[in-house]
Amino acid sequence: MSATRARGLGRGLQSLIPLPSEAQTTAQLIAVDQIQPSPEQSRRRFASDTMRELTDSIRAHGVLQPVLVRRVADGYQLIAGERRWRAARQAGLVRIPAVIKQDADEQDSLLLGLIENLQREDLDPIEEAQGIQRMVEQFGLTHEQAAARLGKQRVAVTQSLRLLQGAPAVISATAAGAITAGHARAIVGLANHSDQERALRVVLAKQLSVRQTEKWIRGYRPRVLTGRTDRTGPVTTQIREFELAIEEALRVPVTISGTVRGRITIRFASREQLAEVVQKLTS
Repeated sequence: MSATRARGLGRGLQSLIPLPSEAQTTAQLIAVDQIQPSPEQSRRRFASDTMRELTDSIRAHGVLQPVLVRRVADGYQLIAGERRWRAARQAGLVRIPAVIKQDADEQDSLLLGLIENLQREDLDPIEEAQGIQRMVEQFGLTHEQAAARLGKQRVAVTQSLRLLQGAPAVISATAAGAITAGHARAIVGLANHSDQERALRVVLAKQLSVRQTEKWIRGYRPRVLTGRTDRTGPVTTQIREFELAIEEALRVPVTISGTVRGRITIRFASREQLAEVVQKLTS
């Protein structure tokens, strides 16, 4: 992790749960075997090549950045730093430097772990979006609050979440690296999944750049589906911004068709989600 990333991570953790006293911020050497990973940890995949590099570094130089833990009945539970803890075990270390957070409960631990994961460099765009979605839904954070904790702009958080509205094929292609997040954001601008899948096929077949994809999307005339109204012309940047703003407020997919006169389409996936939308619109 670069120095810049490390500094950003520290600000994120401290802004969420401040560590006011010197005792709480002083690292202690704790037996590696006394520490256990959090069962709520969202990250399950650890790339073997990067873990090998980290293990070699720790074997040569030790653990330079303490892990963050909380006390539990049978030892300590990780809040942040699972990769360092795993690498330390692989390197054969008996003890590891750790900061003990005295008043962190399970909710604190989960949110701190999410923050650390989301500030890593090796997450694909879909993993990042799913992590942010978990922050928003499970902890009731607004896009602005989630962005503040991650050191991001609010619009970046909203755009990241928008990727999850893509067709399954678009989401899979983004996660696999077949297309970039920029490609996916442009494709998700189309109103329905069939149009998105068609755009994905064109992008892959023609190997379009992000800019070329955006141009293709602007000139695309979506099909009109029976029983609903879709866009029938290019989508302007302002319309996209309006959609993002409404989606942030209602937390459901929104499509705007027309500019002077038109229609706003709100999509919901369950009766419960519909009830939530109605409550937000009428409160």
